[in-house]
Amino acid sequence: MKELTLPEIKEIELEILETFHNFCKENNIRYFISHCTLLGTIRYKGFIPWDDDVDVLVPREDYNRLLTIFKDTEQYRLLHFEKDERFLFPYAKLCDMTTLKIENGQEEELKLGLDMDIFPLDPWDSDMKKARKEVKRQRRALFRLGLTRQDKADSANLPKRIAKGIMMVFCKMAGSKHYVRKLMKEATRHPYEGAKYLGGKAWNVYGYRDILPAEVFDHPIEVEFEGHTFWAPVGYDAFLSSLYGNYMPEPPPEKRKTHHVFKAYKL
Repeated sequence: MKELTLPEIKEIELEILETFHNFCKENNIRYFISHCTLLGTIRYKGFIPWDDDVDVLVPREDYNRLLTIFKDTEQYRLLHFEKDERFLFPYAKLCDMTTLKIENGQEEELKLGLDMDIFPLDPWDSDMKKARKEVKRQRRALFRLGLTRQDKADSANLPKRIAKGIMMVFCKMAGSKHYVRKLMKEATRHPYEGAKYLGGKAWNVYGYRDILPAEVFDHPIEVEFEGHTFWAPVGYDAFLSSLYGNYMPEPPPEKRKTHHVFKAYKL
């Protein structure tokens, strides 16, 4: 196997995004480039130089249809919990299976290739106070899902480490699948049509900042990414401002680091 460099990883991930875009265009599926991919699109018209993120948001109805109609090929495989419960996330990944991705130095039971993340776009409660309570429930479930994957409690504070260790025992007893189902059930609590607020509810890593006005996702616009045209939300400025604040200035050099820890190989 040949270990892939960052430029090679980006080239393959761009091909995955192109494949996804073409499939969505052919099948009338809406999507929006999102998160760090959208940030790179607006700031650099491509990848963030020191990162390799490919993230999209897909409205729940289109997301469900995508999971139903996409057919795996020898090269591309769409992974999601509904199809394979070894994939312990409440969102999907489109993987290039001609590659192997090893995260945190470990090979998992379920082999992954280089991929892009496909997050469902879901409605929050139309009452902001209740929406914020939904955030708290999702964050709590997400934290507990994380505990099911840890080997030991990590905290410099001994009482906190003991408390976390006890919680970890109970979370492991419930199991990862329990929390994935919990996240998915909460994410689909409200109907999409007529929603006042939307966001990445199933994988809410941004907390309250991910409660966004529905108008942000009113329709897609075309944007340039690495010399290709993809779709972004019409309200991309509101999206990026909510998640990242003043998003155009580059961070200081010491913070220009990827948040991913993996190695990738060409098979």
